[in-house]
Amino acid sequence: MSSFTRAARRLFFLPFVATVVAPAAAQITPPAGYIYAAQLLGSPTQNCIATGPGGTFVAIGPGFSANAQAVVLVRESGDKRLVAFGFSSIGDCTYDAAADVLYISDNADADDVPGALTGDTVFAVPAASTASGLLATDLELLPAGSIPFASSVALHSSGDLLVGDAAGSGAGTVLRIAPGPAISTFASDFDFTGGIAVDPLSGDVFIAETRATFDAQIHQFDSAGSAVAEPLLGPTFAVGSSDLLFLATGELLASGVFFGDVSAIDVATASPTLFVGGLTFAGGMTANTFTGRIEMLSSSFTGAAEDKSLHRFTPVENLTPGSGSDRTECLHELYGIALVAPALDRPAKKAICVDGAPCDADGRINDECLFPVGSCLNVFDPNFLECDTSTAITEFAVSSRPHSPAIQTMAANVAAALPIAGATPSCFFSDGVTVPLRVSGSGVKKAGKAKVTVAASNAAGKRDRDTFSLVCEPAQP
Repeated sequence: MSSFTRAARRLFFLPFVATVVAPAAAQITPPAGYIYAAQLLGSPTQNCIATGPGGTFVAIGPGFSANAQAVVLVRESGDKRLVAFGFSSIGDCTYDAAADVLYISDNADADDVPGALTGDTVFAVPAASTASGLLATDLELLPAGSIPFASSVALHSSGDLLVGDAAGSGAGTVLRIAPGPAISTFASDFDFTGGIAVDPLSGDVFIAETRATFDAQIHQFDSAGSAVAEPLLGPTFAVGSSDLLFLATGELLASGVFFGDVSAIDVATASPTLFVGGLTFAGGMTANTFTGRIEMLSSSFTGAAEDKSLHRFTPVENLTPGSGSDRTECLHELYGIALVAPALDRPAKKAICVDGAPCDADGRINDECLFPVGSCLNVFDPNFLECDTSTAITEFAVSSRPHSPAIQTMAANVAAALPIAGATPSCFFSDGVTVPLRVSGSGVKKAGKAKVTVAASNAAGKRDRDTFSLVCEPAQP
């Protein structure tokens, strides 16, 4: 196929996207039961985001530019670690936590962007939890040019990698890459292959596509690649095809509707509803399996803050209110920890985590636990309907023993935002409190502990104060 034809197909959407005049910035509307927050980055994001150890993997850099894009691990404080660089048009990424491998797709090579050193393939970043400054050309899982229109990537229930090839004209496919690598076709006959998501319960694979007429379809296959629902949904303009994401509730999110944001799909009935409003063109999505927080990327195609932000949606039901009065608990609730009570009639004041378990945000067995502690203020919580969220939060304080620089950085961020208007729930996140195990002189590992106290007050003089312990238990041999 000529380079002209390949480039024409690759750029199929771009003339439409580039000539659409983005609407004036709208207020981003979270779904019911979620709190919205944004973290501003210094560069435009690309369509790659994945929850990682101690942070979030994100692709950044100018669009469709030779060797100018990179993947960084962004921590809650905004600190970034360069993971890999030298990409030209990143399509997607996914993180295999069990193997500590980050997979990245890139859909432009030198035929499309003069000077590109690699592309049209998928890459594997080993030891991604600590990887730093790796060059894309050294990370090719398949040779450059192997996947001409590399798009979404996802992990099959077997651990194999699924990679979309958005060739268009009915030639779109999803490839399955097993160790070796051994390559086979998982599903085919799509137009522009879009997001891929695997149901964590059934193992079924859901594949989105955009047709040549710009409407979308979502297909459902079993783990072997046989059609279950063909299509599950569509053709329709009600949902997009940029990315798919399963929530713990079983809902399937679909992003990429032009000026229509993100839809939630009830798979049983194949019925979509609006999930997030106000984003111009939502792209990549990821969710933290422990905290339930959803992160998204979006673009206004103008270089605005929307294009350079991590858009975060925190579920209220996963927050921990502490053990104070029902009339003040809404002033402050804890993110990132789950408290347990020593007995049925005793308040819950301890967060107990086993080294390397999902509650350990660093994702590794390394003789310490990283508790991703955060604070949410003026929370509308249906469990505390008598609590007043209409009054501004005016004071906030937090302390920890032993001292935690991450907690103090979060406290400074909250202080800079005060007063926090009433009826405006807000969440602030920290890089996490690290609690090391205690090791005896004989080498026996024992639980490590830390203590955190948080207090918040509002303009009406109401105060909520919570003290809790963080306990890190050794991993079982």
